[in-house]
Amino acid sequence: MSYRVAHLDSRKRALEKQESRERDQVRLDNGSVSPAQLRRENSAFAELPLHRYKMVAIGGKALARS
Repeated sequence: MSYRVAHLDSRKRALEKQESRERDQVRLDNGSVSPAQLRRENSAFAELPLHRYKMVAIGGKALARS
């Protein structure tokens, strides 16, 4: 299996993040999005269908019995 090595340009990434924050602020300022909606959009888990899953164990220890 071959892997592709990528190099992160930290300055470019910092600029991208700042631009994203500025776009978010404009959207908040003009009322096109609420703070709660923006938090949902920016959540790392926003696209995961978490409602389909149930946590049953942590570290191999059961949380509840079925």
